Amino acid sequence: MKFNKLYFIVFAVLLIFAACSESKKTEEPYSDDDILNDQDAEETYPDEDGVEPTDEKAKSPDFEDLECGTSFGDYACDFTLPLDSGEWNFAENYSKDENYLLVFYRGTNSTSKKIWSTRLYNLFDKAPENIRFFFLVDNNQEEIVEEKIQIIKDSVDDAFDMVGNSDILKKIHFVSKPASETDPWIAELLKNNSDFFFGIDRFRRIRQGGSFSSWNSSTLPPEFDNLYKEAELYDHEKKIADFIEENSKSLTVFKGLESVPFDEEGWNKTIDFSINFEGLSENGELYISLEQLCDDPKKCEWDRLERLFLCDETGEKCETEIGRWITTYGRSGKWLTDITQLKPLFDKNGKYNFRFTVDGDYYVNNLDFIFVRKDLPAGTLEPLFNQREQFDENYNSHFEPQTIKIDDIKKAEIVAYITGHGNGSEEANCAEFCQFESVFTVNGNDFVINFDNAGTSDGCFEKVNDGVVPNQYGSWPYGRAGWCPGQDVKLIKIDITEALVSGDNTFSYSAYLDGKIYEPVVTDESGYRAEIYLSSYLVIY
Repeated sequence: MKFNKLYFIVFAVLLIFAACSESKKTEEPYSDDDILNDQDAEETYPDEDGVEPTDEKAKSPDFEDLECGTSFGDYACDFTLPLDSGEWNFAENYSKDENYLLVFYRGTNSTSKKIWSTRLYNLFDKAPENIRFFFLVDNNQEEIVEEKIQIIKDSVDDAFDMVGNSDILKKIHFVSKPASETDPWIAELLKNNSDFFFGIDRFRRIRQGGSFSSWNSSTLPPEFDNLYKEAELYDHEKKIADFIEENSKSLTVFKGLESVPFDEEGWNKTIDFSINFEGLSENGELYISLEQLCDDPKKCEWDRLERLFLCDETGEKCETEIGRWITTYGRSGKWLTDITQLKPLFDKNGKYNFRFTVDGDYYVNNLDFIFVRKDLPAGTLEPLFNQREQFDENYNSHFEPQTIKIDDIKKAEIVAYITGHGNGSEEANCAEFCQFESVFTVNGNDFVINFDNAGTSDGCFEKVNDGVVPNQYGSWPYGRAGWCPGQDVKLIKIDITEALVSGDNTFSYSAYLDGKIYEPVVTDESGYRAEIYLSSYLVIY
C-alpha cells in the first residue's frame, strides 16, 4: 500500500510539471519558421509595432479614390494582374509619372491577330522610359493563352538580343491567365469594348488607340512601333497641363470657342466670334489653346487647314492670320501654340473680333487664349508678305519688295507661317512633299528657311513629342513642308537684327527648289497643284 501511495504522488507531480511546461511553451510567440511551417494555423499575431496584419494592399500615394469606369475617358479603376513574377496591383504600383499600355490578343479583332506576330525591336530601342506594357490574351483556353504569350516572349528575346536594352525588360509584363479571369474590371473593360488596345494616361484616364497601320508598306500591316507613340502623346498632353499649372498664378484664360462644331454640309466653313481682352496691355507670353474633337473618323477623315484670323473693328475684314493648324486624319488633338511675337497686335484692352476657318470636314473645336504675365520687352509689329500663291515659275513675281523705316533698333525678328500644299500633280510632288526653300532678304542679306522634313518617311512620326497626334487614319508619318497632319503649325522666327540699318530697310521674299526657280513638270492638270500659304510679320523690340 505504501508503494502504491508513493507512486501516485510522484505521478501527480510529473503531470503538474508537464502541464506547466506545456503552458509556458504555448505562451511563447510563434517564430517566423513556426508560422511558415504551420499550414493549419488560423490565428494572426501582431507585428513588432503591435499592428494587426491586413490583407489590403498599400496604395501608392499617387493613387486617388476617384469615380472610375470602363468607358474611354473614364478614370481607370484598381485592378490586379497575375504575372509570371507574381501578382501586380495597379493601385499599389501606380505612378502619375508613368503611362500604362494594355495589349490584348483578341481572336475577334483582325488587327490584334496581325500585330501579335510582328516584332518588338523598336519598343526596346525607342519606347519612353516611363511606360509599362501588359500583354494579355482574351481566350478562356489555358493552352491558347500560353501559346500566344510565348509568341510575345520569343519576340522580346529576339529584340533584346538585337538591341540589348535591359531597362525595358522591367517594363514589359506577361499575364499568365485568360484576361477575363484576371480581374473583374479587366473583364468589364473587354465586355464593353471590342478594341485590343487600351491606354491609361498620365491623368489616369482610359484612352482609345487609333490606327496602328504601318504606312511604310503597301499592305499596311500593324506595327508595335506605333503603340508606344500613344504614350508619347500622353506625355505631350501632360506637358501642356503642367505648363498651365506652373504658371497658374500669373495666367489668364480668355474663352474663345466652346464646343463649336462645323456644319457637316459644304466646305470652307467659318466661325466669327469676339473676345474682350483685359490685361493684355501688360507684358508677357501669349498662347492659343485649341482642342479639336473627332468622334467619328469617317466625318473627319482628311488633313485640312484650320486658320484663325484677327479682324478689323467691324468684324468684316479678316486678313491678319494669327494661328494655323492641320486637322488630324480621324482623331482628336490638343495643342498650345506660342504666338508671343504676335502680341503687339493686342496692345490695348477691349473687344477683338476673330474668324476661324476650316477647309472642310466635321470637327468640334474648343479655342482659348492664354496669357502669362512676364517681364518681357515690348514690341511693335508690321505686316510683311501675306499671300497664298501657286508655286511655279511665276511665284516670286507676286511679291513686291517693301520698305520700312526703323529708327531705334534693339532687336528685330521676322515671324511667319509658311506651309506648302498640293501633291500628286507634278513630277517633284510639290509643294507638300518637296523640299523647297523660302528666302527672306533684308537689305541684301538672305535668310533661308529649308523644309528638309518634306518627303521623309518618318518626318512627322518623330514629332509626336512636339504635338503631332500619332496613329491617325491616314498617311500621318510622312514629313511635310512646314507642317504635319494633326499638329499646330509653329511660328517660324528669324532674328534679323544684324541686317537692319537706321532709316529705310528693304524686305523681299522668294521661294526656290534646289536653289532655282521652280518650273513644275505637270503630270495631272486636274490634280492639286503646288501652292504656298504665307503669312509674315516684322516684329521690332
